[in-house]
Amino acid sequence: MIRLFDEEMNEVDLSKYGLIGLSFRPSSLSPEHTTDKVTGRPGLIRTGTDLGARKFDADFWVKGTNFDTHSLFRSKLFDLFDPTKPYYVVQEEQVGKRWHAVVSSEWTPERINQRVSKFTVPFETYDLPYAESINTSLTPQTFDTPWWQLGMGLIADNTPYVFNASTFRVYNPGNVIVDPRYCELEITIEAACSQYLQLVNKTTGDTWRYEGAATVNDKIRLSKTRATKNSLSIYRNTNRMIIKLNPGWNDFELTGASSIKNITFDFRFYYKG
Repeated sequence: MIRLFDEEMNEVDLSKYGLIGLSFRPSSLSPEHTTDKVTGRPGLIRTGTDLGARKFDADFWVKGTNFDTHSLFRSKLFDLFDPTKPYYVVQEEQVGKRWHAVVSSEWTPERINQRVSKFTVPFETYDLPYAESINTSLTPQTFDTPWWQLGMGLIADNTPYVFNASTFRVYNPGNVIVDPRYCELEITIEAACSQYLQLVNKTTGDTWRYEGAATVNDKIRLSKTRATKNSLSIYRNTNRMIIKLNPGWNDFELTGASSIKNITFDFRFYYKG
């Protein structure tokens, strides 16, 4: 079964369109390999791989009470599945994950009888070719909290994402690297320093450094490629680097701080399927 949500995660009432979501079929990841060829050398030299848009099909029934209502429902569907409108698609069997998608090409209802048609809507991912968690790392990880499910890599209901020590570990349950250049990741540091703060992910080798002073009442935020202190940019006072999260455990160290109030990691989890 399929559920459809707008970009504010308001659920679309499919019954208003006479719709029943039947099945959801995502494709595998779509590789775009770059290669080079050397004369006299067999084969190709692979220089890298990018991932293209992910495609999937969603099957629906549209069911009216008679011939006329079926025709009216069908007309409404052309507005609902407008290819200029991005949606989040959620599969009932994996209710904790969502796919950001748009309709990728035309589709035509196939009439089964006077009041029922079956059709397949072709979608492709709107930005990233991954499914992402509906909840974030700061959502309590208990199974009585909506939008969690088995198969998301969760290991405990008390996995911490707020820390007040100079060394700590951050767990990424997904199987995709969380890169803030295109993934949702915000790190907030509330710590006092007189000269600098330096945050190192020892697992990835990423190092972020700020040259300046701060108090525990200041909020330093790292979001995408930006760095702010109390909402004002401090980017020019940093080494202009980013912090990524590998799948699984990531070991961190914060240096330069005389006292630490909180270090908070707020991010979504990303999945290849």
